[in-house]
Amino acid sequence: MKPALLLYPHISAYPVLLLLGFFFGWLLCRSRAERYGIGKNHLDNIALLLPITGLFGARLFARLFYAKLPLLEALKVWEGEGLVFYGGFIASALAVILYGVLRKMPLVRLLDCVAPSVALGLAFGRVGCFLAGCCWGDVCIDHSQVASLRDQTVALRIQTFPAISPEQFPLAVQFPQKSAIYKQHVRHGLISGAESKSLPVHPVQLYEAVLAALLCFYAARPRLAKPGDVALMVMVGYALIRFATEFLRADNKVYALGMTFSQVVSVYILLGCAVIALLRQFLSRSDTPTTTEPVEEPAAVGNFR
Repeated sequence: MKPALLLYPHISAYPVLLLLGFFFGWLLCRSRAERYGIGKNHLDNIALLLPITGLFGARLFARLFYAKLPLLEALKVWEGEGLVFYGGFIASALAVILYGVLRKMPLVRLLDCVAPSVALGLAFGRVGCFLAGCCWGDVCIDHSQVASLRDQTVALRIQTFPAISPEQFPLAVQFPQKSAIYKQHVRHGLISGAESKSLPVHPVQLYEAVLAALLCFYAARPRLAKPGDVALMVMVGYALIRFATEFLRADNKVYALGMTFSQVVSVYILLGCAVIALLRQFLSRSDTPTTTEPVEEPAAVGNFR
């Protein structure tokens, strides 16, 4: 945990990582522009637009669904604290779509061009989460310590799968006294408050950062694909990543149907992507010629057909 990169002048790690994510995401978009026939000037405009819309959406979702404020109160995004990735993602996606429609751009190609940059930006953002000490993971301790908690809902949240969160887990990390992780462990009686560090926890922020970076790398590979494939791949890939990593998050409460808020949103995204995929398949079949007239085959050249 290193919430401040510099003390004098004070420079916080999290916003720096967010800005780096936007910056490298923009560079990746520009490198892909020619392949998709997108003017780089449009990507420059979008790069200026997304930090504003993304932060607005992330703050709005934090106030609306976590602080549970009324809509008019939640719109005061300059108050309070907290960011929700899915809020920023949805607001940014709507901004890109609206920009593409207003500028009469090939919308699907625009989304394909931008999609891998979302995963890349997220990878940087999650490293920022790790440095800031937010979005932390389950405790890696003997399960008997957790099972003794009075509130079993809390016990399940902070150690969902004991089999993969054992004591002495090699990837586990500890956070200092001032961290939210340490305060959670004190609040639930897992430590006394005299310790210098928190209990060992999964660095789930880094798990997600690595998986998001791999998703970006895979989606950004130059290859032939149908329009829309890249955008769908990134949406499905991240929804699966987020749904899985939420099981190792100790900071998020159950929202509905035994799932956290982000897991619920992930399910909706997967369902939406499934509907889009089925519609694309149906439309592609309807566009296939149905004529049965014989077509003369070209003469073969050598053995290559």
